[in-house]
Amino acid sequence: MPASQPQARTLAESGPVRIVRFLTEVAVATLLSGYAAIICVQVFYRYVLNDSLVWSEELVRYGLLWGVMLGAALTSDRGAHIALEPLKSVLHPVQYRKVQWLAGLLIILFCAITAWYGWEYTSRLWHMSSPASQIPMPYVFTSIPVGCVLICFFTIVHLISGSYGSTTDPSEGLS
Repeated sequence: MPASQPQARTLAESGPVRIVRFLTEVAVATLLSGYAAIICVQVFYRYVLNDSLVWSEELVRYGLLWGVMLGAALTSDRGAHIALEPLKSVLHPVQYRKVQWLAGLLIILFCAITAWYGWEYTSRLWHMSSPASQIPMPYVFTSIPVGCVLICFFTIVHLISGSYGSTTDPSEGLS
């Protein structure tokens, strides 16, 4: 087992994991930039041109759902979902590690169930589109299973690598 430990510790920083992390970060950054741009254009139209864009609020609302789910996945990648730090000073390190594993397994279970039902819900909406912007609703609600699968992925990676629950400094920004 000790021989495989160095490999397990590098799993969280392996090429495929880094690619998934990078693509998720780019998607979140793009969504945030898009929200800001759309809201600025909407404010300009409303207060300068005395007009309104019908689709802007709807597009931002649906984009926020994607942003929340992808942001939750990045939070999971950084180990910041569940704060178990107060238990660290009370529990023996072995017990604390077991609690971390239990928390990780519960997150995986919850997200797997949510992803399943999210996909079930999404698959019922193939014929629907949004009222104002005519966006197919599956494009909107696919964010739920995608986000949950990413949360499961990052949680599994960190459980295997032994880095689950180790938070990074938020001031470090995107890695």
